[in-house]
Amino acid sequence: MRIFLAGLLCLLGLGTSLLAESSRIIASFGQQMTGSAPEAGLRYLAPCCGRIQPVLGASFGSNGSAWLGAGAAITWQPGLSELFLRASSMAGLHRRGTGPALGGPVEFRSALDLGFRRPSGTEIGIGLDHRSNAGIYKSNPGLNTGYLFYSVALK
Repeated sequence: MRIFLAGLLCLLGLGTSLLAESSRIIASFGQQMTGSAPEAGLRYLAPCCGRIQPVLGASFGSNGSAWLGAGAAITWQPGLSELFLRASSMAGLHRRGTGPALGGPVEFRSALDLGFRRPSGTEIGIGLDHRSNAGIYKSNPGLNTGYLFYSVALK
C-alpha cells in the first residue's frame, strides 16, 4: 500500500495542486473485504495547518465491529479538474464484534479516496481503506474495506 501511494503521488506531482480545505463531513457505506460485512463510516475533516487537515473517524460494521480514531488527511486536485485524491492516516481503537480478529484493540487506518467535487462543494466518490496494528501485536491479519462516499463542506 505504501509503495502504491508513493507511486501515485509521484505521478500526480506535475500539474497538481494541494487543496486548502474547509471543514467537511464525509459519510461512507461499503463492504469489509474480510468477512463480507457491510460497514458505515463517518469522518470529520477540520480546517487547520494549511493543506494538512486533522481528521476524526468512526466506522460500524453489521458484524458488531467498530473503529474510532484520529489522524491527518491531505487532498490533491490535478490541474483545474473536479477530480481529487485524498489520503488519510489515523490511529484508533477497534472493537471486534463477530468480525475478524485483528490482533488487538489499537489499529491504524490508512485510506485513499478518489472523488469528484461538484461546484456546490459536495463530493462523491469511491475509496479503499486498510486497518492494521502495524505489527505491535503477534497477530496482524489486517482488514480492508471498499466504500462509496458522499461529503459536504461545512461553512
